Amino acid sequence: MFDNLSGKQGLLFGLITGMGLSAIISLAVFTPTLIKNSAGAKVLAEKYKPDQSPQISPAQATQPLLNLPKSDRPKVELFVMSQCPYGIQMEKAFKPAYDLLKNKAEISIKFVSYAMHGKGEVEENTRQYCAQQQDKDKFFAYVDCYANSGDTAGCMKKSGLNESEITSCVGKTNKQFGIMDKYNDQTTWLNGRFPQYPVHEDLNNKYGVQGSPTLVINGAQISAERSPEGIKAVICSAFNNPPEECAEALALTATQPGFGIDQAPTGGCGG
Repeated sequence: MFDNLSGKQGLLFGLITGMGLSAIISLAVFTPTLIKNSAGAKVLAEKYKPDQSPQISPAQATQPLLNLPKSDRPKVELFVMSQCPYGIQMEKAFKPAYDLLKNKAEISIKFVSYAMHGKGEVEENTRQYCAQQQDKDKFFAYVDCYANSGDTAGCMKKSGLNESEITSCVGKTNKQFGIMDKYNDQTTWLNGRFPQYPVHEDLNNKYGVQGSPTLVINGAQISAERSPEGIKAVICSAFNNPPEECAEALALTATQPGFGIDQAPTGGCGG
């Protein structure tokens, strides 16, 4: 019955006949996509053959990856819980991007408005909040050390932070925001399960932050690969005119969740 069809036509007709009407509809929708994708792949393969790699200028290297709001000095805010494995993962990736772009963008770490990892996390949040107020470079050195070791005392010493100033700041911050009062009163906990952490509650509400990690650039929530290069790329996408630092390559390998090199699936805490 297929004598008057070409080999390819006969095969297609046979598939349709065998699978029924639903297959006709599926093929009608799907086949053009296959053709389009195949043609596009061919064009790309011809354009970028292995021996004809395009030369990329610094400007081309920072072509916008996302439809982000642009500014001359992007405001970059990473919201975490200090003991969330995935927040820690993001902080590890964040540090090299901070070192590269700290003089070109406004980069900071802030905290989700509730905690999921007990009293230790509440206390560590406030410690890090105070460390960032004391000295941002030393703070990022501390966070990088802490994310890889979990050693608060050792990392405080290694980063050069003034511990007595941090202790004083923690006391004042607890009093200002009622942090430990909220922790000790379980009737105030979110869903009766998670203590509130109100230091950046206004920004959490403004940006719709629901979990850790949440990355906000120029007021917009975005997703990023959890590697130094991934973080750098999205920050560089938010410049009106990307600086020359954006052409510098950082590590492509995603950092691991949790303290040290423990491995776990990529995800988040809360939300």
